[in-house]
Amino acid sequence: MAPIIATAKSESSHYYLRSGDSCHGDLRSARKVGAFPSVTTILAGAGPQKTGLINWQVEQAMAASLSLPGIEGESLADFAKRALADSRKEVEAAAARGTHIHSLAEIIINREDPGDLVKGYEEHYAGLKEWRECCVSKVHVNEAVLVNEAEGYAGRVDLICDIHGEIEVVDFKTRKFKTDAKGVSKATGYETDLLQLSAYAYAFTDEGMACRNILIDPVTGQLQDIKYTAEQVAQAFEAFTSICKVWRWLKKYDPREVRCD
Repeated sequence: MAPIIATAKSESSHYYLRSGDSCHGDLRSARKVGAFPSVTTILAGAGPQKTGLINWQVEQAMAASLSLPGIEGESLADFAKRALADSRKEVEAAAARGTHIHSLAEIIINREDPGDLVKGYEEHYAGLKEWRECCVSKVHVNEAVLVNEAEGYAGRVDLICDIHGEIEVVDFKTRKFKTDAKGVSKATGYETDLLQLSAYAYAFTDEGMACRNILIDPVTGQLQDIKYTAEQVAQAFEAFTSICKVWRWLKKYDPREVRCD
């Protein structure tokens, strides 16, 4: 089993030391100390792109360009810059909501008092609390950094727990729900979701395990549970290790070969 290092509630490191501590800085800084790239860094740098997120950001920019009033004498280039800046406000607000909801999830898992964090997020809190009470029987790891030295990566996992008697890796994600033609409201899962989960699973154990995403609508608090079998996770991890190889080749950097003890 990999070493487990407890981490702060808000961790944004792109690289980690073998100890699990954050390595602040860019790739150049990471090279000096042999730091491991995070799971999300590897996926962003060499793997499948998050097309859903990219498309949503483009939609926000287009919406801003259509709704933002023009200024007399303003050039088209200046208007485009202003529309882009305006669209980023919603992107930043969405990121803040996601962080807030993740904080609520962590508080619920730890059975702590949420205090004022519940205000405006009553539905999210209620749904997450009900899920925790119904499904989670034992918490093994919560908000901790896992290090896989064999493959040369690390990452912060949301939760590893027993669900209905089976140990699983759980990742919470805010995802906009849409209503289909049949009137069913649901979110979309992406291939990168499973790749990310598989990386956490095999940083925790070599034996393989089931994983699941809990998708949360940032506005309504609606939850969607997507479970992946141990076999699906194993197949995804095989793909993830190939992405790791591509990342190391592109960056011309293999952290496994650097020892700074």
